[in-house]
Order: sequence, then C-alpha cells, then structure tokens
Amino acid sequence: MDTRDEALKLYREFIPKILECGTEIDEFYRKFRELRLVEDDLSFQGALLRVEHSFFMVVQSLNILRENLKLLEVAVKKKEIE
Repeated sequence: MDTRDEALKLYREFIPKILECGTEIDEFYRKFRELRLVEDDLSFQGALLRVEHSFFMVVQSLNILRENLKLLEVAVKKKEIE
C-alpha cells in the first residue's frame, strides 16, 4: 500500500497548526517569564523558572517534529518511502 499521498496531505494539513500552536505557546512562555521577573519570593521564582523551562522543552520538541515532517515531505517527493 502506497501511503505517500496521504502522508503529504497530513503534512500540509498539520504544518499550519504546529506553527499556530508554537506561537500560542511562545505567548504563554513570555507571560510566565514576566511573572518570574517581578516575583519577590525566590522559591516561587524557582517554580516559575521550571515552568519556563518546560515551555522551552515543548517548543524544542515542536521544532524537532517540524523538521522531521519536512524530511518526510522530501522523502515523499523523492519517492524514497517504501
């Protein structure tokens, strides 16, 4: 069964969603960062910093996913997927 066309269709459908999601995540990251910068309680600053780090990890994962999707698109176009 050749799934190249279906994979390309899913790729094209998902890429705009991943970019939109990344933008929203970045906005929330900035809000949490702003809270941390004005927070006086050091222990709560630490909790906010951990949240910031988690957002960073999510964005990194989305970047990896986006890159792998681009590689999939190239493979589909080159007909390298069996």
